[in-house]
Amino acid sequence: MIQTDNLFLISSMSFIIAYFFSFYFSKKKLLIDDKNYSGHKQLTQSISKSIPLCGGIIIFTCSLIFFQDLFYLNIFGFLLLMIGVFSDSNKISSPSLRILFQLIIFIIFIIFTNFNLIDLRVDFLNELLTIKPISIIFTTFCILVLVNGSNFLDGLNTLVVGYYILICSFLLVLSSNYNLVINDNIILLLIFLIIVYLFNLFGKFYLGDSGSYLVSFYISYFVIEFALNNQSVSPYLICFFLWYPAFENLFSIIRRSSLKKGIHLPDQKHLHQMIYNFFIKSKIINYKIVNSFSANLINMFNFIMFVIFYKYYSETKILFCAITINIFLYLILYYLLKKKLKKY
Repeated sequence: MIQTDNLFLISSMSFIIAYFFSFYFSKKKLLIDDKNYSGHKQLTQSISKSIPLCGGIIIFTCSLIFFQDLFYLNIFGFLLLMIGVFSDSNKISSPSLRILFQLIIFIIFIIFTNFNLIDLRVDFLNELLTIKPISIIFTTFCILVLVNGSNFLDGLNTLVVGYYILICSFLLVLSSNYNLVINDNIILLLIFLIIVYLFNLFGKFYLGDSGSYLVSFYISYFVIEFALNNQSVSPYLICFFLWYPAFENLFSIIRRSSLKKGIHLPDQKHLHQMIYNFFIKSKIINYKIVNSFSANLINMFNFIMFVIFYKYYSETKILFCAITINIFLYLILYYLLKKKLKKY
């Protein structure tokens, strides 16, 4: 276990690193966010156009310095970070090309680390997963869905960072309350995320594609490792914790396919954007805070669901019901917002 004094030192140094990169990238105008991601004129005018997309670089720098015994995670995290940086700088504008690079990285990472899912608590599926290529492909698909789903969520300030703060926190609570094995580096990742959250909340920098790719990759590693190292933990705990970005991705693909719209094309029809647009058009919340308010409202819902169900970490049927409830509420809210927004 990491000592308290070391945690204070790591927190202080991580804050300094975040401040340095934030100041340097802003001053040099590197990786500046010049996209109107919100689609709303007033909000765009209220946000400085000199805000850099350096959150991923900050998190990677901290992890490179402080993560213990995670050589492969840092190496492949760096490769994924570079894909995100090239995307943020418009050097890789093709979503298909980015996904291809991600696939290569994830497959090689899983092969090198033998980090693949082998238990889904369903006998015939477990038999399939004993075939290593199938297990590698399945695990790769899961990480790919999470990483790109997280990127979809990055349209609201603090949404992605706040969501993964919740997951790290609940993994630590589970470990503490039920004597489960956990990777101490999760504590460090939590520290990095909290610092990034504070800077992100006050608009000093954004995650960008590089940040959302990197953080979700780290989270996928720690959550899957947690399940693999604790036999009492149901694999559906992974699905429960990561349901939101994963379902956002899958639902977006289904929605766009049904509308015969290219699945690689961006749109403003994600749930978090509809929540944001509802508050903007209804003028219930001041437009200056509606972005972060919407993000924290979504994370508050997930926090409540985590509080209710996390203690059933070994109960596959209950966790499956929890996932189903989340998806059902998502779809109901999506339908209601879609109907409401048509009236404005």
